[in-house]
Amino acid sequence: MENLTAPQESQQVGREESPGQDEDSRPDAHISEADRQHLQAFPRERKAALMERMLAREPDRTVELEGTHGFERTLRRLRRDGYALIDLQLHETAFSSVWYRKSDGALHHRRTEIAMVIWALQEQGPSTTVQSWWL
Repeated sequence: MENLTAPQESQQVGREESPGQDEDSRPDAHISEADRQHLQAFPRERKAALMERMLAREPDRTVELEGTHGFERTLRRLRRDGYALIDLQLHETAFSSVWYRKSDGALHHRRTEIAMVIWALQEQGPSTTVQSWWL
């Protein structure tokens, strides 16, 4: 498992790719430089508090997507809807990212929305799971 919240020197220079794996086939290739900059700038204390609140309860919504384009479409939708990247993890055959935004809730009370996007390479092909919390 590789935590990308604090890139090491080797990550900044470039990654070694597996044979036959091009840049666009890696799920983290869809994380933009703006996403990475927000990830680095987001306060660690705030991230820890949000992650603790998120993990203390079940997700309010879970969506499972099959196929190769679900992950990329999900990231585009999150960016379009105003979410920003706050956590990024690489695993051996999976990749997870956590996205955050403040939105207008009922009666103009702002609420926190968190989405965890998990891309996994399985026997039948890639799958994407999106879990959402409204805190």
